[in-house]
Amino acid sequence: MLYKNAEVFLNGTFKKADFTVENGRFGAIYAPESVTLNYPESMDCSGKRIIPGFIELHSHGCIGYDFTTAETNDIEKMCRFYARNGITSILATTMTIDYEIYKSAMVRINTIMDNQIKGTRIIGINMEGPFLGADKKGAHDVRYLMPLDEKKYSELNDLSGNNVRIIDLDPNLSGSLEFIKKHSKDKVISLAHTSCTYELASQAIAAGATHVTHLFNAMNGLHHREPGLVGAVSDFDIHAEIICDGIHIHPSVIRLMYKVDSDKLILISDSMSAAGLEDGIYELGGQKVYVNNGKATLEDGTIAGSTTTVYKAFKNVIKYGIPVEEAVLSATLIPAKAINADKEIGSIEAGKKADFVIMDQDYNIEKVFRDGLYLD
Repeated sequence: MLYKNAEVFLNGTFKKADFTVENGRFGAIYAPESVTLNYPESMDCSGKRIIPGFIELHSHGCIGYDFTTAETNDIEKMCRFYARNGITSILATTMTIDYEIYKSAMVRINTIMDNQIKGTRIIGINMEGPFLGADKKGAHDVRYLMPLDEKKYSELNDLSGNNVRIIDLDPNLSGSLEFIKKHSKDKVISLAHTSCTYELASQAIAAGATHVTHLFNAMNGLHHREPGLVGAVSDFDIHAEIICDGIHIHPSVIRLMYKVDSDKLILISDSMSAAGLEDGIYELGGQKVYVNNGKATLEDGTIAGSTTTVYKAFKNVIKYGIPVEEAVLSATLIPAKAINADKEIGSIEAGKKADFVIMDQDYNIEKVFRDGLYLD
């Protein structure tokens, strides 16, 4: 198939271009209309913008379901919802919960990854919990938090089919630096739910940590004498997730961080099961969550994930004044690089998986393609 006459996001900017899709991957990219007469099938995309498919690294759930507790059929429904919102690849994000339930979740996610056909592609697991700090637990249930445990981690990863791609941990936990040195060789280590100092964050990064979970949330704030983890993000070559739902981070702070270093920032939703649904009472990690005007909280008022999507976050940051090119990169190529998947996904480039979204000039989604196939 030849897609022609669109403004295509190539190498960080929009350019008039035509491109082909062959056997589920991007083929050649041409100057506009240079091969139109010679190609058997084509789609005229005049007036449209085409970007790579969104990549979501941190979502717990949507439409009433949660990756930690959902059955395989429910996960399939979730993946169809994600696909409608332009997400072509996702990390199924787990939650601190009873250990036996956690083990079952790893098995179910592994099962659906082995048999998935439709909807958003699950490319691995973001293991958020149980190795987090109780003092910055956020919405994680303190009863199920654990010290770093090699045996339990190995068991969970084995049950997942070695599909854990991100391990979230608090570097304050005993043995953290040794754990990071060992596992950062083949996993992404994300510093998360922590009151760690700038100095300890620096040591964790030197040991191999390359990622920070939902920057500004569940950590100490930036202080001019105690910069903490936020200061470390500014100083070191690591990636940082940001939740841009208008609730977790003020737009002014989002603009500030993009000015500091947009190449580090990854748009995430941190969504829970209420995403895509109305206000009401839901669950996250076995705890009741109350959603009012789109804001999800525990009974004590603690923010408990979000009800947004990466697509909504993308549109939000554009509304906040972030250049659209930077917004696209934060939802596509940068997350792909963060998990070392950028040779396969994250950009429109010959040989990569043909994951892309056709939008109008106002960035409203019209069609979503995964592996070159239209996701309806």
